Amino acid sequence: MFAPKCAACGKSITPVEGTGETVRVVSMDKDFHVDCYVCESCGLQLTDEPDQRCYPLDGRLLCRNCHLHRLHAMGRTSSNIQDVGATYVE
Repeated sequence: MFAPKCAACGKSITPVEGTGETVRVVSMDKDFHVDCYVCESCGLQLTDEPDQRCYPLDGRLLCRNCHLHRLHAMGRTSSNIQDVGATYVE
C-alpha cells in the first residue's frame, strides 16, 4: 500500500476503520493525521477555524499565540504574520 506518512508521528495515514475514506491534513507540503496536526509548543489542535490556524515559524507548526511569543523572544516583529492554509483531504 502506498499510504502517505504523517510528518508528525511517522505512521501511515490509512482509511478510517469501517470506511474507505482517508482523511489527512496537508500543510507546508507535508501530510498529517488530523489528530497529529497540533501546535508543537502548546499542543493546541490546529484547524481551519480562525482562532486555531497554523502559523509556522522555522518549519514548526505553531498556533498564533505561540508564534507571536517566539517572535517576541527572538526580537522579531509580528507585523506581517500570516496563517498557512491547510487542506483537509479525503
